Amino acid sequence: MNKALLLHWWWSNSKSNWLPWLKKELERRLFDVYIPNLPNTNNPTLKEQEEYIDIYTWDFEKWWLIVWHSLWCQLATNFVQKNNINNSTIISVAPTYPHLAKKLWKDILWDSYDMIEKYYNTKIDFNKVNKLNNKFVVFLSDDDPYVNMENAKKYYQNLNNTKFIDFKNKWHFNQKAWILEYVENINF
Repeated sequence: MNKALLLHWWWSNSKSNWLPWLKKELERRLFDVYIPNLPNTNNPTLKEQEEYIDIYTWDFEKWWLIVWHSLWCQLATNFVQKNNINNSTIISVAPTYPHLAKKLWKDILWDSYDMIEKYYNTKIDFNKVNKLNNKFVVFLSDDDPYVNMENAKKYYQNLNNTKFIDFKNKWHFNQKAWILEYVENINF
């Protein structure tokens, strides 16, 4: 049976936004789905969250679907890199990336800037990640206030086998910007 790991986003939990719907949809397709409640989501540290999800590495010899959102895309890429996750599909929804996140969030979320700075301390070794033979799908919206579509493409094009799906007016892909129907069309 295929397995899926879905991670909620900053200031949220496993019941937030579109995750419950996606869990049901994947279970309908005969996936075993894991949606842990990450610790300390209001003031996260990358190390703490990596340690928390490392319990799922016991079964990563098989194919997995991994879905992440926003800030957690840094966590996802680190997780894949650190644990040599291979031959899986990783969907990054509104993925932030280090240089823009720091600049934008310093202006927009000034009270969270220190946390963002610490969260993006780890460098991604794109050469290592690319050797793992994963398929990456990146969802981007043209009106996302936190993620600039063109710059995100420049950053994530460093990953081999990446498909970008551009959306209009989906903001930061929260519950008001229903993207769920697009999951139906992704060839897992």
